[in-house]
Amino acid sequence: MTGGTGFLGKIIMEKIMRTCQIDTIYLLIRDKKGKDMHSRVEDLFDDVLYDRLRQQQPKFRHRIHPIAGDCSLPGLGISAHDRALLAANVHVVFHVAATVRFDEKLNIAMAINVSGTRELLALCREIQHLDAVVHVSTAYANCNRPDIDEKFYPHRISASNALQIYEALDADTLQTVGAELSKGWPNTYTFTKALAEDLIKSEGKGLPITIFRPAVVLPTAQEPIPGWIDNMYGPTGMMVGVAAGLIHVCHVHKDNNAELVPVDMCVNALLVSAWDRATREHEETPIINFVTKPGNKLPWIDYIDMAWKHGSQLPIFKSIWYAVFTVTDSETWFGVLWFLYHTLPAFFMDLCLRIVGKKPKMVDIYKKVKKYSDLIFFFTHMKFTFSCANVDGLWKRLTDRDREVFYFDMSSLQWDDYIRNNVEGIRQYLMKESASSIPAAKKRQARFKVLHYTIMYTIYALGFLLFATLLSKLLLPA
Repeated sequence: MTGGTGFLGKIIMEKIMRTCQIDTIYLLIRDKKGKDMHSRVEDLFDDVLYDRLRQQQPKFRHRIHPIAGDCSLPGLGISAHDRALLAANVHVVFHVAATVRFDEKLNIAMAINVSGTRELLALCREIQHLDAVVHVSTAYANCNRPDIDEKFYPHRISASNALQIYEALDADTLQTVGAELSKGWPNTYTFTKALAEDLIKSEGKGLPITIFRPAVVLPTAQEPIPGWIDNMYGPTGMMVGVAAGLIHVCHVHKDNNAELVPVDMCVNALLVSAWDRATREHEETPIINFVTKPGNKLPWIDYIDMAWKHGSQLPIFKSIWYAVFTVTDSETWFGVLWFLYHTLPAFFMDLCLRIVGKKPKMVDIYKKVKKYSDLIFFFTHMKFTFSCANVDGLWKRLTDRDREVFYFDMSSLQWDDYIRNNVEGIRQYLMKESASSIPAAKKRQARFKVLHYTIMYTIYALGFLLFATLLSKLLLPA
């Protein structure tokens, strides 16, 4: 497995070890931030995510065999000894590693998402008893088109040609050239994931590969614990920003569907796709779009309303201001509100910080928040239609017992309950706040509410007074 230390990878490993009869997981892992791979593995499994597994199988850690490597390096940075070990013992490969930063520099995204996939394919060809390879892509790899079927799409440039350009150019020149080649894609993440799929189409022939395309992956629905989350990507980051009193306006197309999937249901479908690839013949490379189902779609406005309802009942104690929030699908009105709610207050707060001798920071914070808002704008305003017949086929192949163990039926997801679990999980696992802090958080919000409206009405009164004074001077004779 690559990417085992990431959000999706952690859940995959937990589920495999808890429910599947496997001997060893070979985990590709690199040194990071001064920690070697063994320290990182120990830190990884200290998470509350693994408490259930720990209770059932106290000695589960011996099944993890760390392999030193890096997806951005030639040969994945794997030693000859470890390469031989993998070739002799591995049966299933999960390629989960990717840089998921939307604003990643193109040379880095190419190195990890495309070149790393090529190196993974080369390793797979050396594996002697390979049954299945699952490449984790994204439902938005082909977001340069509105209708996305479970198939390969041709692009303006092939992955092999893109890799030749990547290897020939310096980072700055590649960024300039890439801006032209990636027109139609909103960021380097989706563009390079599209190239990785094209690479599998051209260089993965003969390998038992499945491409798995999840939509936006959110906290767990049930397994191993409801609401678990360890990152602030996508809507989760926006939810935290609103709850903290940092973000007060959001720009979305309210009626568009939010393609959101719980990470545990996503992992269940992914594991079933590996089983399916290993146990029957496929004429073509299976591609799985794991998205919301017709009949149980969730418009953005419903997601926002549910998140607001539950977030109001479960405020966070670490908030910096009153959580008040406006949603608009007007670009002009969004710009006006952003200036009034964020830019002006940020300048005022920085002025106060300067007066008391502290370093100003709020303008810079809101610049970052605005950049984040701009990065996700594309996905809240575009309308996509996904086919998901292959997901239905996977579900039909399962026995009743396997449907219980590997549940991934998105048509039955209760959104309101799920989003409440999201809010609770964000409080507990991201913000590290216990349920006992909720009463204090509500009192804090009540105080912020008084301050907020006192300041707002004072500003309105002063503005009206200024307007009236100017108007009287214009109307009264000299």
